[in-house]
Amino acid sequence: MFVKRGWLVLAAGLSLAGPEGASAQYDRYDGNADDHDDWGPPRAELLFYGTVAVPVGEFQSFVNLGGGGGMGVLAFITPERNVALKLDGTFVVYGSDSFRVPLSPTIPFVDVDVRTTNYIASLGVGPQVYLGTGSLRPYVYGTVGFSYFATQTSVSGTNEVEDFASTTNFDDLTLALTGGAGLSVQLSRGEHPVALDLSAGYQRNGLTEYLTEGDLFELPGGGWGVDPVLSETNLMSYRVGVSIGVR
Repeated sequence: MFVKRGWLVLAAGLSLAGPEGASAQYDRYDGNADDHDDWGPPRAELLFYGTVAVPVGEFQSFVNLGGGGGMGVLAFITPERNVALKLDGTFVVYGSDSFRVPLSPTIPFVDVDVRTTNYIASLGVGPQVYLGTGSLRPYVYGTVGFSYFATQTSVSGTNEVEDFASTTNFDDLTLALTGGAGLSVQLSRGEHPVALDLSAGYQRNGLTEYLTEGDLFELPGGGWGVDPVLSETNLMSYRVGVSIGVR
């Protein structure tokens, strides 16, 4: 169902995209608040977004939904702004657990928060190609990079934001290939134009070792151990964000 909705968004963008040129959609500004001069199209865009990650295939047998956010940079490589080089980084949490304990047996009146987080940090680079011009711009993209799967336990004071101790309990690094489609909707113009960015993508991480809830445990004699899962870790991601033009 999620995949069908992603392609419906793309199809709607293709049917609604206007024929006007990319440079015609930007305000003209000459330094006065009431007058405008030609800014010209931005050379790049900064992208900030929230994301929902949906495991697919074998991965969904071990992990439920994940959520997080990310940011990216689009550098246009053609005057028409229809092809860009995309650098994209995403951070997704797919599981967490926390509890409160005394700091130590010798300091029983000071509690600390212990939090264990399972996350995926991904970074990729590749082309983004726009299929239309105007205020509505559908696009397709693809990146190649890596995904870092990790489980980390951290300790902080009950009234503190910053952690004062942390341990990476388990991690694994894998090749990541991503492909998807989206729609850029112009929201404002001027020196730094803003657009709403909607996209859906498939990320192939391949065979990876990782931890889920219950895979990190205390040993009877003290210390801790892990029982990692080995499986395919592919997922669909659905993003809502904004892009800001840079000249």
